[in-house]
Amino acid sequence: MPKSKLIYQANQEVIGKHLQSKEWVMYSGKLTIYDRKTNPVILRLKSEIYETFIGEFMEEKKEFKGNNVSDVYGKLAKWYYNNGIIFQN
Repeated sequence: MPKSKLIYQANQEVIGKHLQSKEWVMYSGKLTIYDRKTNPVILRLKSEIYETFIGEFMEEKKEFKGNNVSDVYGKLAKWYYNNGIIFQN
């Protein structure tokens, strides 16, 4: 099977606000788009949360895969919402 061709890659910053504690949440990472049929869009994020209440229960690294950019950011927004965070980008 041939290796997937990289079409696009960009740095991303994803910011949100935790509703109960009023603390800001930030993740940074890369949005990558490949030339393939299944899950061509991948968003890999790393936490930028240091020494806060939120950092204790949020994941250090997170990855979202989907068929398009809207699908990936929809999954991100749902994950934020499930953790009590409002997506701010």
